[in-house]
Amino acid sequence: MKTFYLSILAIFLLAGCASQTHLLVKEDNAPFFGGELVHDRGEGNRLVLEAPNRRYETRGFVVERQTNLAALRKRYYGVNPKHWERIFAGLDTDHVVYSVETIAISAEGHEVSCQLIWGGGAKPAGVCTDQAGTAFPIRFE
Repeated sequence: MKTFYLSILAIFLLAGCASQTHLLVKEDNAPFFGGELVHDRGEGNRLVLEAPNRRYETRGFVVERQTNLAALRKRYYGVNPKHWERIFAGLDTDHVVYSVETIAISAEGHEVSCQLIWGGGAKPAGVCTDQAGTAFPIRFE
């Protein structure tokens, strides 16, 4: 029985440690035809953008995690205290907002500055700006 519980615990730990991978959705006016965003709260974070003549990549960037507890407290504290307790304890991640600001660089030294944001159950989306100042919307599935 003890090994059964340890096996279940190991499965939960491994599932919790798995990195999140999102594939780029091709936009009509964007120069990128493929790419991926991998984030796992550490050095394994990676953004890859594929253009017809270049591959941009960055690694090890920070994924910011924010929750507006003041606004959520006003909304849930008196009305739904159990929900507020789950939010405050970090058990309800539907109200968490993630964001990334990073610069992806090609092998030739060209840079693309990207800013992405997404909510707990949403997919990352944002904008990337090339060195000429042209901004391109990007989103991931």
